[in-house]
Amino acid sequence: MTKEMKQIFTRRITQANRTQLVVILYDMILTYLKDAAAAQEIGCGQEFKKDMQCARNCISELRGSLDFNYDLSRNLFAIYAFADRELAHDINGIDAKQLAQITGMFQKLRDAYYTISKEDHSEPLMENAQNVYAGFTYSRTDVNESLSQYGAARGYCI
Repeated sequence: MTKEMKQIFTRRITQANRTQLVVILYDMILTYLKDAAAAQEIGCGQEFKKDMQCARNCISELRGSLDFNYDLSRNLFAIYAFADRELAHDINGIDAKQLAQITGMFQKLRDAYYTISKEDHSEPLMENAQNVYAGFTYSRTDVNESLSQYGAARGYCI
């Protein structure tokens, strides 16, 4: 994942509510799996392993945030456990077909949660997050951004 992508995900996280945060985690998993597939194609084993481990970390975060008071959580847990097991088991030699299957599975879950997130109008989880204003000034090749609210009291709502 590039530095620019990390910044984009960071900005999205600061403005996200609970449902949008799940969508962001799915997007991160998909990005890491895409990067892993690209690394596998060019034969860069170390980068492949790093991207696979990052994808597994995101899956672990999703698995840890499940609320088992709902039946759907049990099904999602089974899906996450399967994907994590496949990625862990085959981290040294996963074939492209398996990686594509796991990517497709997470793409479908991401699309479902994205549809749900459109209906969730709850407040963002982070309070006092830095505001980012884009487009006030432009350079030749980019849109400049300015940040506000540099205070130390930024963070999650409790």
